[in-house]
Amino acid sequence: MYRRIICVLIIVCAGLTGCGMIKQKKNFGEAGRRLLKLEAYTCDVVMKVTNNRSTMEYRLKHSYKSPDKYRVEVLAPRELQGQVTIYNGHSSYIYHPGINQYFVTEDFSGSVEYNSFIGSFMEHIRKTDEIKISYEKYGDKECIVAEFEIPEPNRYMQFEKLWIDRSEIVPLRAEIYGNDGETYVEIFYDNFVYNPRLEDRDFEIIRKNSMRLQEMNKNVQSEGNQGRMGGSGSGCSCPQYEGNKEAC
Repeated sequence: MYRRIICVLIIVCAGLTGCGMIKQKKNFGEAGRRLLKLEAYTCDVVMKVTNNRSTMEYRLKHSYKSPDKYRVEVLAPRELQGQVTIYNGHSSYIYHPGINQYFVTEDFSGSVEYNSFIGSFMEHIRKTDEIKISYEKYGDKECIVAEFEIPEPNRYMQFEKLWIDRSEIVPLRAEIYGNDGETYVEIFYDNFVYNPRLEDRDFEIIRKNSMRLQEMNKNVQSEGNQGRMGGSGSGCSCPQYEGNKEAC
């Protein structure tokens, strides 16, 4: 009789969410292994970047090729449409179609663009020993939620939180928090495609007619023009997102 009671308790416990940790950990392990083996991906992204004055929303197209090739194309807002940021593992450039010119950026790994990529999340997970795992619903989907510190944090990017669909093992959403605990970046992923065929030429940088952002800023300031081509940063004339504070 005693053994029967124990067996019933085990069966009931296994069916409860709170006692199903073995299954949940296995799901996270499977998700982690699949994402860490990611060779390439494309997806549509909505990114909201908040500063002390406003929140800007961007619609983007992400392309990633392992281990360190990144491409971001801006679909909206209209004034930035067609702008492309490329990192090829060595250098990062921004192409602005309005002036048909490439600009060399500095410290791509410290930018919001880099930290919005799933490839960067996986790199951060590899580098950290402390990952907080939880399980929650996002809409009608059951999600694995991973939370961890950014390896090279700054005031606006201290912690990251990533929601992964437990069934499809695709990222759905991410948030980046500052050192004050406030949410500065919200990222929503859609149409995530695992390992599409991407060519190296998709990440090539045309060096003709290029200049460094610092050089461009000096030229703009010398003409007395303190405006910017996108976003709402203070005195920052970079033709890019407000969130990329490091390059400004």
